[in-house]
Amino acid sequence: MSEFRHLQGEAQPHITLCGRDSVQIHETSRTLDLRFLRDRLSLAASEVRQNEFLLRCTVPPYEMTVFADGRVILKGTKDPAVARSLYARYIGS
Repeated sequence: MSEFRHLQGEAQPHITLCGRDSVQIHETSRTLDLRFLRDRLSLAASEVRQNEFLLRCTVPPYEMTVFADGRVILKGTKDPAVARSLYARYIGS
């Protein structure tokens, strides 16, 4: 039997609105190395903070909270396309 990942919604991460002016991307197919990501984001973002559970940074006018399991909450937009674009640019696709 053929697999149609795009049609099943598995080709792209699941995206939901999350509170006021926030979008959450549920990327569960990979884990993230927060220390490596912190070093990479410190070149492009401001106020990069990281602990063992999450990384938070500001890319004006947006704020990103990145979790080690691949989830990201993007504050500052309600548009899933903007959130997906920021995720791809700063976290990777």
